[in-house]
This record gives sequence, C-alpha cells and structure tokens, in this order.
Amino acid sequence: MELLAIILGLAACLSVTADMLNTLVATNTNMGRFWLTSVLYRRTWRLLRIVTGLLPDDHPDADDDRHRGHNHRERLLGFFAPVSVILLLSAWVIQQVVGFGLIWWGMGGVDGAGSLFESIYFSGVVYFTLGFGEIVPSAAVPRIGALLEAFSGVLTTALVIGYLPALYSAFSERERKLMTLDDGSEERISPVSLLLSRSPNADLEEVISFFEGWEGWVSSVIETHTTFAMLRMFRSKHPGQHWITAAGLIADTALQCQIIVGLENRAPYWTLRRIITLFNELTEGVDLSDYRARLDEGYDTDSNNTDSNNTQNSAEANELFVSLHRQLTDHGFDVLPLEQARAETLQLRRLYDAQMEYLIDAMLAPRGFWGHKIGLPIGSSTGVSAAQRVTA
Repeated sequence: MELLAIILGLAACLSVTADMLNTLVATNTNMGRFWLTSVLYRRTWRLLRIVTGLLPDDHPDADDDRHRGHNHRERLLGFFAPVSVILLLSAWVIQQVVGFGLIWWGMGGVDGAGSLFESIYFSGVVYFTLGFGEIVPSAAVPRIGALLEAFSGVLTTALVIGYLPALYSAFSERERKLMTLDDGSEERISPVSLLLSRSPNADLEEVISFFEGWEGWVSSVIETHTTFAMLRMFRSKHPGQHWITAAGLIADTALQCQIIVGLENRAPYWTLRRIITLFNELTEGVDLSDYRARLDEGYDTDSNNTDSNNTQNSAEANELFVSLHRQLTDHGFDVLPLEQARAETLQLRRLYDAQMEYLIDAMLAPRGFWGHKIGLPIGSSTGVSAAQRVTA
C-alpha cells in the first residue's frame, strides 16, 4: 500500500510539473488531451456552454443585435477566462500538495504524520513554507524531499508571477488594435464598408497601409495565442466584438482586395495568408467535414443540381457577390471581370471558411463585428459618411 502511494504521489507531482512547464514555459506548447490544463478547460467550457444556453437571448433594453444576451450570457462568458486561470493555478497547487502528501505517507519518517490527512497537511505546510513545526521530518530522505517540495512551491509562485503580466499584456495589445477596427458607423461592419471607409478615394496605398498594420496584429496573435492557449478565451469588454470575428472580418476584407487590380500579391494577400495560418493552427486535429459540407451548399454552382435549398443558397451567394463587385467598381476600384473575380474569391475563401465558422461556434463568438458606439443614432448614417460626420 505504501509503495502504491509513493508511485501515485510521484506520478501526480511529475505530471503537474510537466503540465505547468508546458503551459507556462515551453514555446512549442502542445496541450495533450489528458493534460490537467486541457481536461480542466474542456470540462469547464462544456459546462459553461450548457449554462449559457439556458439564459435568455435578448437584453430587455437592447436596441440592436450587438446587445442580445449581453447582460447575462456575454458577462458570464467574460468571467470565464480570468476565473479559469485561478482555477488552473489552484488545481496545480492542490495536485502537487496531495502528490507530495502521498509520498510522505508512503515513505514515513515524518514525526507527527501518522495518517494520510496529516501527511497532506504536512505537505501543505512545507509547500507554502509556513513552518509551523509541529510535524517534522526525522529521516534524511524526507528532509531532502521537504526541501524539494518547498522549492516546487517557490518555483510555481515565480512562474505564475512572471506569467500573469505576460498574459494580460498580450490581451491588452490584442484589444488595443481591435479598437481601431471601425468603418465610421455604429452598425455591423461588413468587409465592403470597411474597405471603402479606409480608402474613400479608392487609393490603393491607403489600403496597403491599413493591411500592413493588421498583418502585424495577426502575427502577434499567432505567436501569443498558440503559446498561451488561455488567451483564446479572453473576451472583449465591448459588446458585439470578438477577436475571432475581427480576424474573420479582416480575412474577408483582404479577400475582396484580391479582385482589385493593383492589390494582388501585396499587403492584403500577406495578411490573408497569416489569418489562414492562424485558423489552421487553432483548428489542428478538428473534424471540419460538417462545416465544409454546409458551406459548399452555398457555393454550389452546378446548374444540374436540382436541390432547391442548394439552388437558393447559391443564388443568394451569387447575388451578394454581384452586389459587392458593383460597389467596388462604383467606388472607383479597377476590378477583375465578374466571373474571374468570383472564381478566384471562391478558391481562396475555401482555404479558411470552415475553420472560421468552427471557431465562431466553438468560442460562442458573436456573429459579425460591430462598430463602436459613440452616440450617433443607429441607422442615421453608415460607412464613410458617418466618419465624415464625426470629424466635422
């Protein structure tokens, strides 16, 4: 029995140390399915999804879609990330204390610790360096082990102290950039409204400058959100805004730029490549077949297809693209011929659309990214005219 306790204790201590180093120190983080971090986040997020699904959809004072469920659902989701960090740190500490307690109980040589509970209590006193002294190791091996446990407690504290500032610094950097994602309106931002507002005179250099800034943001998100996986769960405090939908909006805007003569293979293209890399990193190992099939229904251009739903979806998608093509042309951009533009856009969007839809669903992100609310009446003006009105 004592040998089994020692083995279990060693396994608990070594596994939690490996998980902690993998989460906080390693740059090539790979959250295995049975790591404590992975298990805790999967279980708590699944529970939260169930709870939020029971909450009402509409805020009683909502004046537009960005506020739907914000008072209850979005606030609860916003609490998840910071609370989950505390839960994770607590789980690490508890597993270490219990693991060392099992070792002391199985090993013996600790005066005053005759039961498992007393051994765990002694482990906690050593781990937190309290030093009460009513239970003390009397043999050489437990004394050395006590020093190792105390070192583990100090090491955990040091890692956490260094980790939390880096975590919140990356979060703040991400959110600061999102505050600049605006088309001058207070409505849901569309890719075309964003593109036209950022280039009111169809100046290609303004578009290039805009996307050069966003390529840096996407690169930073790839680095931080694959290293510190908890960052993915931190939500914006602004209603109707989320970093995943922001990335999707930038991707679709960059996609539109690929049909504008003079913008192909320039800053918008490289930004799109970075976002595709980001989405692929975040969905590695995920089965996207259902999303792929559903999206392809809307892309279906087979004239022999007799499915009425597919035909309707395809007609709607084609109508939207014709409208987009016309808006870009009317704004003054030199755009590729309609059929060529549609084929090239479809080919590129298939590289990331299923991943994006999965991430939006998995993270309960809002559909679409909303403009910043500054007091202008909703619907009074949109796009560039709203921006001009503000500056005037």
